[in-house]
Amino acid sequence: MPETTKVSRLDDHKFAREHKELWLFIKSNIVGAMGALPELLSYMALCPFLTWLGVTYLPKFFLFDLIMTGIDDSTIYQPAVLVYSFLISTFIGQAIGFVLQRKVTFHANSNVALSSFLAILLIIFTIIASGFVGPFIVNLVGRISFLPESLVQMIGKVGGMAASVAWQYPANRFLVHRVVKKEKVEDG
Repeated sequence: MPETTKVSRLDDHKFAREHKELWLFIKSNIVGAMGALPELLSYMALCPFLTWLGVTYLPKFFLFDLIMTGIDDSTIYQPAVLVYSFLISTFIGQAIGFVLQRKVTFHANSNVALSSFLAILLIIFTIIASGFVGPFIVNLVGRISFLPESLVQMIGKVGGMAASVAWQYPANRFLVHRVVKKEKVEDG
């Protein structure tokens, strides 16, 4: 008897059947945007909150020093606030994205522990890269003098999140959220 595969409603349309890889990429970005919303909201909330707390200290660490070189002094936020906001909000968005990508986009059935480990490595890489890319974009956008600071920060965060798609989709698709084909056991 042929085995029928269950297809989710989201994947049961002509475009998804005819352009599987393109549909996965599109769906991955849509689902990723679902995780990006809490990431963006947490970033926008963390900047003023950490400023209100008076956060100014960053420990001496080469990574923080490298990130701080990309931060312009014209921002109203302390460099420590921007670095911590980028790091914390990126972690929040990536954690939510892991669950959504595994369940909704890729329907992964690979080893959860291995997938989680690989996702943590990807999240760490994304956090580090976002720590460089985000402040760089904020610095670039901040040079446009007529934009309010909150809009500069939001554009910088969105730009950093968009840049991360370049390495996240292929890593999620082919490493983290794999679908393992189950071997059919014949009774005989």
